[in-house]
Amino acid sequence: VAADDGHSLTPGGNGSEIVLDPPARGVQIDVTAAAIPDGTEETACHYLKMPSDVDFDVDRIQMAVSGGSHHIHLYRPFDPSYQVPDGVETCNKAVDFDVWELVAATQLPRSDWQLPEGVAYHFRAGEQLLVQTHFVNVGSLETRGDGHVLMNLNEAMPGTVKYYGGSLFGQDRDVLVPPHSNPTESADCKFPNPITIMAMTGHYHFRGRRFTTDVLDADGNVGAEIYHHEGYNDPLFQTYDGPDAPRFAAGEGLRWSCYWENPSDDTFEFGPFTDTNEHCNLFAFYYPAQGLNEATYCVKDNGVSTTTVRTSP
Repeated sequence: VAADDGHSLTPGGNGSEIVLDPPARGVQIDVTAAAIPDGTEETACHYLKMPSDVDFDVDRIQMAVSGGSHHIHLYRPFDPSYQVPDGVETCNKAVDFDVWELVAATQLPRSDWQLPEGVAYHFRAGEQLLVQTHFVNVGSLETRGDGHVLMNLNEAMPGTVKYYGGSLFGQDRDVLVPPHSNPTESADCKFPNPITIMAMTGHYHFRGRRFTTDVLDADGNVGAEIYHHEGYNDPLFQTYDGPDAPRFAAGEGLRWSCYWENPSDDTFEFGPFTDTNEHCNLFAFYYPAQGLNEATYCVKDNGVSTTTVRTSP
């Protein structure tokens, strides 16, 4: 597809190359994951530095991904001075939420997200970045050869930014899908500060059939549904803007829910592998952050939901 500024954004698909023209203003990040054997999958953490010698704000994020990608995440550390050597390692689990701030996430072969007017993410010159890739060569996903990611961080025009964005990672660690069952599991996230949601996407593994998100009031009562996706493939990346964007007062929140269908004799517990584990994760993006950079982590574990907000000044 052609972006509205003339950039070429071509999906990769299995066994094909991707094309994403670099942005006129901003930077392009290029990551390649090593080929994986048939019947396997791998999550890898790629460590690199921001390829810019100046700080800048980003109001548009484009991604193009080849191969059978289960997810692509962009992180940077909460501590701006934190540094690790450039390189790649296998990391078949979530990153350390105490160290890494989620910035962007996709499960789609291609995406082009223009943030609402006046909203941006702030990046520092040369800061540490982590791109987590998850390529799969099993089940309904195939990755022939290397997995390839191109990511454009398009710079906002100076003087246009009023608010900085934050990112939310919701993780339900109580996921359990018994044999011959069709269970539903839910988890909650409460917001300590007023926010507006600007985008959202759901995430589960091969047994997932429905992902929904509902509004919670300050007393925990369920309100309107604001996200709904049916099926497994290409989960909806829902964007919100203008007067209809979901707005939350302090103390209000979200409840996200997953529905699975498991006709097999196997039990699927929470874990990283699409073929043998299950997930029920929520990724959402909001504003305003309380500092230049911010991430919210909502985790349900042993029946208890907790919300942690970490902000970089």
